[in-house]
Amino acid sequence: MNHFRPLLLALISPVLVATLVAQTKPAAVVKTIEPVRIAYINSSTFLDEKAGIKQLVKASQSIELEFTSTQSELSLLNEKLRTLVGELQKLSADPVANAKAIADKQQEGQKMQQELQAKQQAAQEAYSKRVQETQAPIAAEIGKAMRAFSKERNLGLLLDAAKLNEAILDASPDLDLTADFINSFNASHP
Repeated sequence: MNHFRPLLLALISPVLVATLVAQTKPAAVVKTIEPVRIAYINSSTFLDEKAGIKQLVKASQSIELEFTSTQSELSLLNEKLRTLVGELQKLSADPVANAKAIADKQQEGQKMQQELQAKQQAAQEAYSKRVQETQAPIAAEIGKAMRAFSKERNLGLLLDAAKLNEAILDASPDLDLTADFINSFNASHP
């Protein structure tokens, strides 16, 4: 029986090969891609006071000014809390200190900390809402302007280096159109 195996393989092999050849798919059509022009901008410079987008810088400064009193109030409350913690530490270190006085200071500190956290959260929400109200329309204009800028320069791909973090390992400075875009935007949006 061992003598028939090579003979059987010799007879079956051509049939198997013929079957496999018949099942091959036709060659796939390869789409050719034309070379594209690529450039990048760095949107993190849009808020630069000297070289940034003037409308965006002005809106940001306006919001900061608007929330100056809130920031001062939070800083004052934070300082009061630190002072209270210092007083509590002094009381705790004093062996003659009254336990009721320590408990009262702790309770006062907890209330102050809760108040501070509530005010910080409310201020953050108000700040975020205000940023959205004032900067969202400008951001929409910037987006439109970037698309037009890219189209004018016949770019196939315009990247934002600020959003790619460390994904860009190396790029020629000639590909950086940030200053050109900012100048173009500032000229058309005084």
